[in-house]
Amino acid sequence: MTRFANIGASSIFLFLAFLLALSRLAPTGFSFPTLFASASIVLVLIVVFALKGKSGLFPALCAIVVFSAVILIWSLVTRPLFDPGYDGYSYHLSAIWDIGTGWNPFLSPHNNIWVDSYPNGYWTLQSYIVALTGMLLSGQALSTALLATVALLAYGFFLEILSKQERPLPHIQALLFAGIIVANPVTLGQLMTHYVDGPLYLFGSALVLFLLLDATSQNRLARWSAICCIILMVNTKTAALYYAPLIVFGGFVYDIIRQKTKEPIMQRALQWIGRKGFLYGFAFIFGVAVIGYKPYVTNVGDHGKLLYPSVDRIMDGNTPSNIILLSVPMKFVYGIFSSTEESSSPIDAQVELKIPGTFSLSEFKVLQFDTRRGGFGPFFSLALITSILAYLGCRQAARNRTPYSWRREGDAFAAFGAILFISSMFFPESWWARYVPFIWLSAVMFAATPIFLTGKGTLPHFSRTMSIIALLSFIGCIVAGTIGSARQMYHAYKQSVVVNNLKDYPVIELSYYWDSVINGDFQSSSQSDAAEIYAQIMEERGIHTEIVENYVKNNCEASGYLFGGIIWCAPKS
Repeated sequence: MTRFANIGASSIFLFLAFLLALSRLAPTGFSFPTLFASASIVLVLIVVFALKGKSGLFPALCAIVVFSAVILIWSLVTRPLFDPGYDGYSYHLSAIWDIGTGWNPFLSPHNNIWVDSYPNGYWTLQSYIVALTGMLLSGQALSTALLATVALLAYGFFLEILSKQERPLPHIQALLFAGIIVANPVTLGQLMTHYVDGPLYLFGSALVLFLLLDATSQNRLARWSAICCIILMVNTKTAALYYAPLIVFGGFVYDIIRQKTKEPIMQRALQWIGRKGFLYGFAFIFGVAVIGYKPYVTNVGDHGKLLYPSVDRIMDGNTPSNIILLSVPMKFVYGIFSSTEESSSPIDAQVELKIPGTFSLSEFKVLQFDTRRGGFGPFFSLALITSILAYLGCRQAARNRTPYSWRREGDAFAAFGAILFISSMFFPESWWARYVPFIWLSAVMFAATPIFLTGKGTLPHFSRTMSIIALLSFIGCIVAGTIGSARQMYHAYKQSVVVNNLKDYPVIELSYYWDSVINGDFQSSSQSDAAEIYAQIMEERGIHTEIVENYVKNNCEASGYLFGGIIWCAPKS
């Protein structure tokens, strides 16, 4: 099962990377989706055959078939529902549809400032789904399929570790850890949206697991899969420019610590750089400068900046009032130890701190795609603290040596988790959950360290108790995330019902609820394409629309609000 999981998951990431790379070869924009998809499958099978032999072809094909089936099923099931997010209508869908209908990001700028300035790799992959299914909102199904893939990869990884340690019920424990890793509330909340924070977390988690696999088994397929994850990450979200190198550094530290050798550490470091480091560095540069030529190279050429528009302008008005003047690490503390609260009303409301482990029932229903206060759930602070305590108990037991047995992998595991922890702490907007999703994985890695400790006594009992409390806390957060996602889906369903009933009116006027915060530049004049997006969605459903500049409620027979900052109005006859 472990081999099947590893090969299957690797095949998916190879497939996505090949698909993205081939799309860059289309001279006139997005074209030939069936041809490119077929060619990518062939390339995957060639790589798997070269690295794993004939026996690797079956799990590779099975994984691609199941991956495609998950996308199709999720697309069909959620077809009646709207994206409950804001950014999806503002620019994500505009990018997906325009790429799918022939816009080549490499050849011309886009009218939308976000589409023109942000990485378009994930949008390109979503364009394939829309083109092949014919369903306008089906691109969001990719994140669900990615979640299933990373869960399979994590399950195989933990099953191998637990089996080697001769732990009881290894399959159940592996399934538990895998489920907790992928069920990050940030990911759960974005499954019905076109936001890319969840996919970035899933690509990054896969990168972590592939680095671990490569370190423990010298798995060449895992190494090439890690390369693919790096390329996919940097072409999903600009935050990957920060996270991807740090995750690779975490893999380096893990590999160095776990090695049982008398060779000097500098010699081992140079060997690692020669065998793996250059490959990962090249993948990063290739992903940014070639596959990600648009927007990274073009941003520098057009605006003199790698990251554009300015982050300060984006955060202006979005930051809670009591953390504006705090240092970055203190913002992180506020983000971790805050109550889980609504994020939209008002946006700059203060972050309220709480004692870890305490909660209110309201915290179980407010988690959604962009929760800005306590975005990891009501028990995450407790999960993080007890996870770290679980490792510290193991470390103390290791110092005592007898009657305990401690494997170096445990220290290596914790070191990797610490790097994810520190990188999250020093991310500029560390209070905002969806910007620091890897702190969740960091806590899970700390919580898993008791796996590597054997023996009976006070310290093993303490570590395992802390780990159990952490795992239960994770589950509590996942329950809250699931409830919040279900409520979000229900609201999306209600809006779809309202929109479908608009067929009875001769025409529906669409207008923007508020003015744009960020103006355009010399080549991109729009900040939001939400009205145009809704017009296309409604026209597909047989509703005639007209985009107007101003909304006057007294002139409407009926009106209402749509996700994405749009007001609809049925004019009086």
